[in-house]
Amino acid sequence: MQENRHGRRRRIVVVCALALVVSAAAGPASAAKFAGAFMENGGGARALGMGGAFTAVASDASAGFWNPAGLANRQTRELLLMHSERFGDLVDRDFVAFAGPTGWALLGGESGGFAVSLIRLGIDDIPFTEHLADQLDEDGDGRVDDPELYRLLDPEFQDQIRYKSDQEFGLLVSYGERKGGWLVGGSLKFVRQSVGDYSSLGIGADLAAMRPNLWRSLDFGVKLQDITTTYLSWSTGKNEVINPAVVPGFAYRWGFPEAKMAVILATSVECRVEDRGEADQWAAGDFSFNSHWGLEVGFSERVYVRGGFDSGFESADLTAGAGLVILPLTVDYAYAGDTLDIDEVTHRISLSVRF
Repeated sequence: MQENRHGRRRRIVVVCALALVVSAAAGPASAAKFAGAFMENGGGARALGMGGAFTAVASDASAGFWNPAGLANRQTRELLLMHSERFGDLVDRDFVAFAGPTGWALLGGESGGFAVSLIRLGIDDIPFTEHLADQLDEDGDGRVDDPELYRLLDPEFQDQIRYKSDQEFGLLVSYGERKGGWLVGGSLKFVRQSVGDYSSLGIGADLAAMRPNLWRSLDFGVKLQDITTTYLSWSTGKNEVINPAVVPGFAYRWGFPEAKMAVILATSVECRVEDRGEADQWAAGDFSFNSHWGLEVGFSERVYVRGGFDSGFESADLTAGAGLVILPLTVDYAYAGDTLDIDEVTHRISLSVRF
């Protein structure tokens, strides 16, 4: 019973910490370096199970996010639905995508495909505490540190907490086309965020390319994310930007026909001209990087086992997953570790149907 109470207390503090961060995001003094972070993990349980190393792999309906160039080879229409509970059930995240081939090619290529994707992140019953900052700041240093944050558990503060919700949406309209040995593509994206009484709107674009069989069975992919710099305009009059990122990736494929087995080893790196400090795996000056590593083993094109590392090599960065194909249905599951060190992991399930 004591452990359960301790877990609930820690959960309350974590949510309160999230509230302070979210509250600051809508306020006039916050930094914009994490603007639009709710879109960073994309969609689809297959990609997460492979540690997010999907830039050179993306070919299903989730390609609109990971690499829209991968849509160029679409042969069928596909609907993908995903639900994810991050850090236990603190954060709900949903992804819906519809993709299909086109009967035309905008750039005069051999084939084309499109996708429409929607990302939603929601946090309900967020305790907003910005109006309590002066009372919590016992040492008068102008900030609320962790020991002071724990004072929110005292009864004198409980009745003063205001509960609101956070809803964040990203809509992507994507297109990919084959031109010779290369696949090229792009996404136009629209962002809508609402945090309590605050809201924002933004628009941006991604460009991408993919080269299957660059060398033997080695595939190459690259995404120029937020290439135009995505601007977010808040109802408070404050503007934020999502800075560009370059995400190159490679994937090597092995086929074992005798065993009816196929293996993919993949990697990708998010490169940002932005110092995000300890939030990223490596940071040096104005540059920061996150690496992603993934492995997928398929049996008879029906059963898949996956594993990877997402932005680090600690146990908390470990991901795993599995997939089952019973045409026209595909069910995928993924697990991600406890990156916040709060004894809460992430579970992601996706279901897709091709027709």
